[in-house]
Amino acid sequence: MKELMEILEENPVIPGLIKDEDIQTVLDNDAKIVFVLYGDIVHIGDIVRVLKDGGKIVFVNIDMVDGFAGRTSVVKFIKKNTDADGVISTKASLLRAAKEEGLYTIHRFFILDSMAYHSIGKQLEISRPDIINIVPGWPMIVEWAVQEHHRPVIAAGLICDKQLVIENLKAGAIAICSTNHEVWNM
Repeated sequence: MKELMEILEENPVIPGLIKDEDIQTVLDNDAKIVFVLYGDIVHIGDIVRVLKDGGKIVFVNIDMVDGFAGRTSVVKFIKKNTDADGVISTKASLLRAAKEEGLYTIHRFFILDSMAYHSIGKQLEISRPDIINIVPGWPMIVEWAVQEHHRPVIAAGLICDKQLVIENLKAGAIAICSTNHEVWNM
C-alpha cells in the first residue's frame, strides 16, 4: 500500500477510461495508474492485459462492467481472469471480498446530499477500503472526508480543468480521476 501511495503522490492525475479509443491515449501518457470505467465480461480481461503490458497499474470499476452482477463471484472473476491490481465499487460487500482476494480496493461514494455524505462512515466499517473515491469532486466534500475518515481520498467526477485539480489536491485529495483527456496531460 505504501508503494501505491507514493505512486499516487508523484502522479496525482488518474486517467479514467470510458471507451476503447482511450486505451492508446493513456498508453502514450505518463500516468502510472488508470481506472477502467467501462467494458463487458467478454473483453475486460483483454482491456486490463493491454494496459498492464503498457506498464500501468489498473483498477477496474466492477459496477460499470456490463455483465457483472453485484455478487462476490465478480471479484473472484476479476482476480482469476484479469491482471487487475484493484477494484472500484460502490458496494461495500464486494470491496470486502476484494480485500480478501488480495486486491486493492477503492470505495466510490456519490455525494448527492448530506444523507449520502453521512452514510460514508457506516459503509467504511463494512468495506474497509484502501482508498475513498468522492464523486463529484467538490473540494469542500473532499476536505470533510479526509478529516473525518482518515483514509486517502481520490476526487472524481466533473473535474474538467486545472483549477479543480488544484483545488481538490489542496483540499487533501491524494489524487484526482478524470475522463477528460486535457486533464490527463496536466
